[in-house]
Amino acid sequence: MLATLDRKIRQMYAALGALGTADLSAVQPQFAQDGAYTTMKVDFNADADPIELANAASLLVANIASIKDHLKAWCKNKKLPFQGDALINSNKSVALVHDLWNIDKHAELKSRPRSGHNAKIHGLRQALVLTTGMAAGSSVFYSVDPRSGNVTTGSTGGGSAKLSLVAQIVDEHNNVLGDFTTTCTEAVEAWERELAAAGVSPP
Repeated sequence: MLATLDRKIRQMYAALGALGTADLSAVQPQFAQDGAYTTMKVDFNADADPIELANAASLLVANIASIKDHLKAWCKNKKLPFQGDALINSNKSVALVHDLWNIDKHAELKSRPRSGHNAKIHGLRQALVLTTGMAAGSSVFYSVDPRSGNVTTGSTGGGSAKLSLVAQIVDEHNNVLGDFTTTCTEAVEAWERELAAAGVSPP
């Protein structure tokens, strides 16, 4: 039982980590000459495969949401109280991920969504995400040499420059409910706390 739950937790972390890559070589600046002026454009989504992005998003949602049933089985086996449904009902991010999973599986919800919204993923694309670290003075940069077109990135104090999947979660009226990556990260953190409360140490 522990081996199965441990594997599922590892799959969740792997799916979250797969949303971004530090390899920026696939994206190259494009230069154009217009008289005396040279313009430069960088499209970080130019070569992204929309199906691959959708698959990555679906995989992450499924791996997060399915922790519920695996933890429920663990608790039943250990004769421990299961609080997963209470977590879904009380945590917006966990509820949104759970609803996205159910809609992806069944095409439509047959009961009231746990988040109160018929959520969907909108604006799925690949973008450059620059993130500073937690250390004081942390920095990150992305620069392009206008003469050679060479790209340079760097960071200090735990910063990072990554090509990442980005999207928003919206309701049935296209009102934004939250950032996709942030929502999923918060849901993972919430399930981590629930796992710890049940005596399960994350791998």
